[in-house]
Amino acid sequence: MRKLLVAFGALAAGVLAPTFSNISWASPTTAAVFSGQTSISAAPRSDPAATAQMKAALRHGGAKSSLHYVSTSVGSGITTTIVGDVGKTVGTQTIYVRDKKVTATMVIRLVGHEAYFKGAAAAIYVLIGLTPAQSDAAAGRWISVVPSDSVYQSIAAALTVGSVMSELALSQPIVGTRDVMAEGQPALEISGAWTGNGITAKDHATGALDVTRGARSLPVSFSGVEPKNAKTSRFTSRFVVSHWGESVDVAPPAFSVPLSTILKATTTTTAPVVV
Repeated sequence: MRKLLVAFGALAAGVLAPTFSNISWASPTTAAVFSGQTSISAAPRSDPAATAQMKAALRHGGAKSSLHYVSTSVGSGITTTIVGDVGKTVGTQTIYVRDKKVTATMVIRLVGHEAYFKGAAAAIYVLIGLTPAQSDAAAGRWISVVPSDSVYQSIAAALTVGSVMSELALSQPIVGTRDVMAEGQPALEISGAWTGNGITAKDHATGALDVTRGARSLPVSFSGVEPKNAKTSRFTSRFVVSHWGESVDVAPPAFSVPLSTILKATTTTTAPVVV
């Protein structure tokens, strides 16, 4: 999830998206980052008990066979909703990116060590980082991606149980806990810092992970926040996990085009999006 949010920030920071043959994308004028909670101005000491509770919940979650999640982020006029169902080695997610009245959609599947994506050109441009010509050529087709492709890691993120748990992890300092109601159930909120995929300690990003109580605690939801500053505008995100152990069956598409084929077939002088 963080990779996608950083991609939106890169687009908003001044990368002008073109008008594609099948959809047009209006580039916002200000950068999008997390916001909505007070940032940590001074580095407090980490709470060992809170750290242990977070690690236990993520470890218990990682031992589960599968899960369902919904992620929603809002910033700079862009709303992104990601719905995913993942297992140990397979997963699928549908991403909806909305800017004003324009909606771009992408579907991503992971089967073993091969990923597949299909979507609108604007979604491919923003989320995958291909050039305008490559995005246009890939639009509306299933594209296969293998580990040797440079974009594989970002595409395969949050498509297995283990990778989802890594997305939910707080960074040090983890400062404490409090009792809350999360998704209609009593939970323990663990608060801390948030770094990774373009978010550094200098950004003063904070996070809150809600977990169930008890010896076999599990993650319930995560909220990530980076405060507004002179160069960036507000961005908020929430990630909700449910349906542990559900049946997740993901099959490769009947026909797909290797990403390497798209890259070889398209030549352009336009630089790709860097995220």
